[in-house]
Amino acid sequence: MRRRGFFALAAGVLVAAGCDAGGGAGPAVKRLFILEPTADGHGWDGIAGRLATVLVQSGLARTAMAVERRGALGSAPRDAFGAFHGPFAREGRLLVTAMPMVAAAEIANTTAVVNAATPIARLVGDWAVLVVPSDSRLRTFEDFAARLRGNPAGLTVGGGAEGGSDHVLYGMIGKCLGVDTRLLEYAGYLAPEDAAEALQVGRVAALLGSARALRPEIRAGRLRPLVVSSGGRIDGIDAPTLMEVDVRLEYSDWCGLLGPKDMSPGDRDAAIDLCDRIDAAPRWRSLCAAHGWSRVYLSGDEFRQWLFTETARTRGVLHELGLLKSSDTTCWGSCVRRP
Repeated sequence: MRRRGFFALAAGVLVAAGCDAGGGAGPAVKRLFILEPTADGHGWDGIAGRLATVLVQSGLARTAMAVERRGALGSAPRDAFGAFHGPFAREGRLLVTAMPMVAAAEIANTTAVVNAATPIARLVGDWAVLVVPSDSRLRTFEDFAARLRGNPAGLTVGGGAEGGSDHVLYGMIGKCLGVDTRLLEYAGYLAPEDAAEALQVGRVAALLGSARALRPEIRAGRLRPLVVSSGGRIDGIDAPTLMEVDVRLEYSDWCGLLGPKDMSPGDRDAAIDLCDRIDAAPRWRSLCAAHGWSRVYLSGDEFRQWLFTETARTRGVLHELGLLKSSDTTCWGSCVRRP
């Protein structure tokens, strides 16, 4: 009954091994369900299905099923796994997570993602770029920063959903520039095309968004990039990093995997080992290159520690942006400060 109830709430795509599946030491898991939230603002739609395909084609799973999981994004880690307790190697379950899920849990004042599930691995990231129309008077990031310092409320920046990665990044940039973050004007859009239209017609002066998604418009000369959020320069985008313009910040919209909160040590180790093998798989690396995803792999205790820190950093910015009543983190004293 439990299994039928689970599938009644989700739609899925099953990938099963055929004769041409990868060989090697055999599959790490017989059957794997990769749950993917369908809530607005998640930002990584379809990655569960791509992971499932790579897992089977690389011989890492005998069958893998991408399952859409409906419900509130902030409570997804708590709601996704139910009472399932089967051994991971026989029938594993993992949940796709990302920065918007961390922010949504904080805004909803529910259990922090890092505490509601077992952090397994951070897989990929998507760097952001700040762009303006090609005819904008803001020629450089220094122009943008000067305008922001002079009148924070007079410059509206657009991007993804309110409280999402673009909004949080804008808050971090404002804070690093010494601007009163509470005065920042931000317009959030669920659809990238709506954000692009807002920039085109002048409802926003600048736009924060995915560097890989905006690269074609930049290359065509319709948008001018002012700065990128990566640690190094991005191919095809002639813009400095935030570090280069004295904003001590590096930031990406990352994506990773969580396991059930009460995983046994053996199941957790098996899930981490599977993710290690995913990151090393040639098919996965080719897929990342094809989609423009940056591999930012981190697993196990290192990912858990990083997620504690990132949760605290995100919560602090959300509070300064006026989206939270308190800046107290849900890490309960376990947060690790960034050196």
